Amino acid sequence: MKVHHIKYKPRYEAFILDTITDYDGNELPTREAKINHLFERFNSEYGWRVDQVGKQKAMTDWLQGLAINIPYTYSDCIDLAIKMGSIDPNPSDKLIEKVCDNYWSFMANIILGMEAKQ
Repeated sequence: MKVHHIKYKPRYEAFILDTITDYDGNELPTREAKINHLFERFNSEYGWRVDQVGKQKAMTDWLQGLAINIPYTYSDCIDLAIKMGSIDPNPSDKLIEKVCDNYWSFMANIILGMEAKQ
């Protein structure tokens, strides 16, 4: 069942942070450590791109290169959106297309929102 964005955004944040480990694949101890590591990696790998296209687009590009272990196939992206409550089960073809077209930008927005909360 679709829920308000105030409810599903924290779900996405937790989902994303659950994928974040250190360079050796070890669990990081805190939410703050995961966010810091995520942005250290992003800035190290794509900081140069921020100056060219802005942070939102650079983050989107970075994620599209599968920088972190989040779903990337259309069906997995739709399944995640349903699980997180951002869309209802059995979405229309038009909604599926919209979700898939905006997925990477949406995930970039969720991640950049975490940085702002720190």
